[in-house]
Amino acid sequence: MENKDNNITEKRLPRNFHQTFVPERLYIGKMLKFADSCGIGDDQKISQETGIPTGESTGKVPAIINYCKGMGIIVTSIKEKVRILELTPFGKVILKKDPRISEKVTQWIAHFNMCSPITGAESWYHVFMCGRHRLGMKFQRNQLNEFLESVYETTNKNLIGPMIRMYQDQASFGNAGILLETKELIERFPAPISEEYANAYATWTLLLMENHFPNENQVTVNELERVCGWQSISGWSDIQIHDVFSLIEVKGAISVDRQMRPWIIRKASTSDSWWNRIYDDLI
Repeated sequence: MENKDNNITEKRLPRNFHQTFVPERLYIGKMLKFADSCGIGDDQKISQETGIPTGESTGKVPAIINYCKGMGIIVTSIKEKVRILELTPFGKVILKKDPRISEKVTQWIAHFNMCSPITGAESWYHVFMCGRHRLGMKFQRNQLNEFLESVYETTNKNLIGPMIRMYQDQASFGNAGILLETKELIERFPAPISEEYANAYATWTLLLMENHFPNENQVTVNELERVCGWQSISGWSDIQIHDVFSLIEVKGAISVDRQMRPWIIRKASTSDSWWNRIYDDLI
């Protein structure tokens, strides 16, 4: 699928990439270490090196690799049936500063990337970006499944897969507070707004502009939302985005022209120069 606005080919992970497995942080950390130290092997070798279980035809290794791709922490290629794994700038800084993937800011940015229209995962993109207006921030499990049935044009009661469990499980991304499921309701929460997260949000915003508008130095806030889902994915309200832009503008990564309607966002740096700063303000 091609994004007609900016000629970017979309390569989202397919609906069943996860094979029903939840992304355990322990295994993500081991995959990062493997990508950093060796990074080359078939699924059996990767399993032996990392301790991540896998079988001859199925297992957690392919699922964890795909989660890492969707989270924007590794890139992969295949040569002669052998996988080649490389860390992204995000993956490198995680391995250096948060190898347990335990910090909330790590989990939030990885979650944002999972929802990307060009490099994320199909269901995450539909639920957290496209579904923001269809589902809202509170919905029932059956409403979520019905929404996915309409997206995939199928009747299947198991389309949600491990998505909700991922955000409940403390061994996965339960620490971030992205979703909460009770007996009656599933509730999405907006990404935290505080100075601790400002560098990370600045980096993510720069990354979106680079990926979606590679030949542009500026973009309107409306285009940032329409093409990238900046506000939908983060869950921020119209009032909250004012606060977020104020936080990240102070950091110097972008500038915001508030005299124009809609606002114009201008790049003042590159994402590559910001990844190493995302943990600088953590308390």
